[in-house]
Amino acid sequence: MSYQLPIRLISCSLAVLAVCASYGAEQRYSPQELEAAKAKLRQHNRLWTFQAGAIFGQEWLSRAPEDAELRALYARQLHGQLYGRREIQEQADAILEREPDNPWGLYAQALAFLADWKHSEAAESSLRAWELLPRPEFAATHLQALRSKGVEEGMAFLGSLDAETLQHPEVLHARAELEYTARYALEEPAYADTSLATLAMLRARWPDHVSGYFQAAEQLYQSNKPQEALPLIEEAIRLSPGSAEVRYWHWNILNKTDLLPADERHPAIEASIAEYRKAAPETGRGLALLTTTYRSVLEDEEKAAEFEAKLMALAPESRHASWIHQEKFQREYQRLQPELDRIEREHGADSQEYQDQLRLVCDAAYQFLEKPLYDDSFRGRAYLDLFYALSTMNPIPAEELADAVRGLVRYEQLNPHITHSVAPISMADHTPYAEEAAELARGGIQAMIDKAEKRGGEEDSLNYYLSLVHDAIGWASYKAGRIEEGRNELERALELSGTNTSVHYHLGQVFEHMATEAEDQDAAEAVRNWLDKAEESYIAGLEARSWGENPCQEALEALYERRHGSREGLDEYLAVFNERERSRRRERILESRLDTARTYEPFALPKLDGDLVDSADLKGKIAVLHFWGTWCGPCVVELPEYQKFHARYLDDPEVEVISISNDKSRDVVDKHMEENEYDFTVLMDDGYVQTADIKGWPTTWFVDGDGYIQIVQLGSGGSDSHL
Repeated sequence: MSYQLPIRLISCSLAVLAVCASYGAEQRYSPQELEAAKAKLRQHNRLWTFQAGAIFGQEWLSRAPEDAELRALYARQLHGQLYGRREIQEQADAILEREPDNPWGLYAQALAFLADWKHSEAAESSLRAWELLPRPEFAATHLQALRSKGVEEGMAFLGSLDAETLQHPEVLHARAELEYTARYALEEPAYADTSLATLAMLRARWPDHVSGYFQAAEQLYQSNKPQEALPLIEEAIRLSPGSAEVRYWHWNILNKTDLLPADERHPAIEASIAEYRKAAPETGRGLALLTTTYRSVLEDEEKAAEFEAKLMALAPESRHASWIHQEKFQREYQRLQPELDRIEREHGADSQEYQDQLRLVCDAAYQFLEKPLYDDSFRGRAYLDLFYALSTMNPIPAEELADAVRGLVRYEQLNPHITHSVAPISMADHTPYAEEAAELARGGIQAMIDKAEKRGGEEDSLNYYLSLVHDAIGWASYKAGRIEEGRNELERALELSGTNTSVHYHLGQVFEHMATEAEDQDAAEAVRNWLDKAEESYIAGLEARSWGENPCQEALEALYERRHGSREGLDEYLAVFNERERSRRRERILESRLDTARTYEPFALPKLDGDLVDSADLKGKIAVLHFWGTWCGPCVVELPEYQKFHARYLDDPEVEVISISNDKSRDVVDKHMEENEYDFTVLMDDGYVQTADIKGWPTTWFVDGDGYIQIVQLGSGGSDSHL
């Protein structure tokens, strides 16, 4: 294929030549040397030796800073070793400030967007680059962006490419990644085999290109086939002994393969590490992977600390250093959480031992937040864990909680139901900043709309999210003394979604407040009306029972006592109500099947012991699919209740309770299960959640026997009342 320059690009190139002429006296290279340098950078791409490539590229940029192609190829080295957007964007800006439509600048900009997980923006920039100059690198980057933005759009773009471009190694690599994603996005499991076939084609046509071996090995490992993965990753190492990415997967595969006796695996990993260190320069990315491997795979904390110290000395504020800080914090949190659960079981949540353990969790979060982190995206998880620890304390430290909520709202975007609802509500309940809490919640309206649109813009999903925000705004406004405004916001929340237990409880509380005001005015009929409304609200709230305590239950009991002067007859009242509500729930769930039920993408995921569970085997049963991770604070908090839920239906042949962990390490999940004595079924995610429309953590699906999702419970919640 010949790459012809459009007229506009020719004029841009002439401008670049003029700039080059101005550098003439300072140039220390010939045109042939410059082209050889670019070829060398492409060779680093081929071998996945991005660390050495970045060093080489930086050296050449000091000699030829005006060359856009060279700078973009250097940006590719940064992207390959997972640098953040900041460093890559600097390269794009250096090009685009001179030439806004330079295709190499747009390519570098697309890489920067990919580093920041902004796939729509990356797709736009890469497509523009491709339209200006149809280079295979640009097509491959566009496919990479579309892999997360829209698989069908990616397949269509793939179909538009000419035969020569389709055979380019980077395009074949991107195509294989797209096909691997399509197995879920298009509900076609056969695409997993198609992806491996594409990689086989890549190896056959380009036998010296590492991607064909490396990516196939990674996919096989993720599919719990380390024996098949090992020879492929070893061939990748033969081609590229100094690639940190290739070595890292080699170490993980060695740790799991049955081709080596268990007592030979760690020595084999140590030998591979020694070979890597001889072949590669010492870089931030390499040191980070060595630290992680010694800490998580080899469990050698002394060596992990040695490499961590080198990383912090070399690049203390890098993205790689921040990952290590985050990894250490998560490990410390996972170490503290089982002890916290044990103390709660043995001594209770009000015990001093429990409160002391909560303070250790807070201290770990504070220590992490004091680190020189690469950017603010690392702070969200710590503020989430900090918030949960502080909100569980007795008494709750008001100022600390308020600061934690402010941090959540500023930095945490993955769990909007917590950030913009649960947290502001807690702030209103336990601090003197109810006015501020209302404003913090109000700021989440657009964030909820944006998130729902990114998830496909389904009306039910959007309304549920907005209901949570209006609930928080309403309750905080009420706590701030703006009773009527609070009531209006809560009623708005109820209009948006009637399944939100919290809003029913809050409305009931407001109605009881109105009844109290009517009592002060001796308005007996108004008192009865307001109390009737409160009762109706609490009863409605009990329809959506969640794991753990439901505030509507206690509120309804207290209201009964308020109206009758004692609790005499309460049990009979609740028994009648409970039976009535069970019937209503059954009717509502059956009706919802017709309106909102949907199928889900099939899966075949490995359990912790390696055995596969196929979603096809769930047909005919009620299935409860719970998505969680040890990294998710709310997930970990609710697991004791989930364990009870699992135990209740363990012997029921018509119900299957399954959890899907989003953790990267099976060992981490194994350890968490063992320490907490959990025995529910855990499947390991291999990328499934990316295409399963998971809107927050944790999420639970209640699926009927025909494979239709009847209920999606976002966040902590869900119960046997849905079955």
